[in-house]
Amino acid sequence: MTAAAPPARELLWLACREKACCHGARVIVSGRDLWRIATVLEVPPWDVTVYAPAEAGALDAFRLEPDGPGYQVVLAKRGRVTRRGAPCIFLWKLGDGHAQCGLGANRPLVCQAYPATLVDGLLNVDGRGCSCRRWSVVDLDAERDTALLRTARREVDEYCRIVAAWNAGLARRGPRTYRDFCDHVMAAYAEPG
Repeated sequence: MTAAAPPARELLWLACREKACCHGARVIVSGRDLWRIATVLEVPPWDVTVYAPAEAGALDAFRLEPDGPGYQVVLAKRGRVTRRGAPCIFLWKLGDGHAQCGLGANRPLVCQAYPATLVDGLLNVDGRGCSCRRWSVVDLDAERDTALLRTARREVDEYCRIVAAWNAGLARRGPRTYRDFCDHVMAAYAEPG
């Protein structure tokens, strides 16, 4: 049995030499992404992610103090900052100068779907972070990308419930650390169900 060929969008992204999107983008990950990456790599999640101030109105904003500011989990960056930004911790530079994601099929769903987005339920393209090409909806696989983005939306909704439980518990527990939050998320996904 042969493996299915990757979709055209994936091949176009793989062909990009620079992966500028992996330098400048702030990749906000869901709890499921955090759990998936940490579990597959067998590393603590705080070794490959950081917390950053939450975007305004973010439903996945967690707090570390009862009335403190909200934060979101983002993939860590490494190396020096260039005009494009700092590279994602998982971006590898190959011997021929091409860049490649070290997570492969385990990339966060938002990365797997890039540059596809859903706007009011309609498939759209947002390739502003890309320097290799001008993306079009013609580059997308409408059925596959829509399904992937809907899965990502369900995972974010699930994660928002986990974050809400965490935030609600802060009043009785008091200030916590990012590691405590990561442990909470990992435990939530480790439970069957």
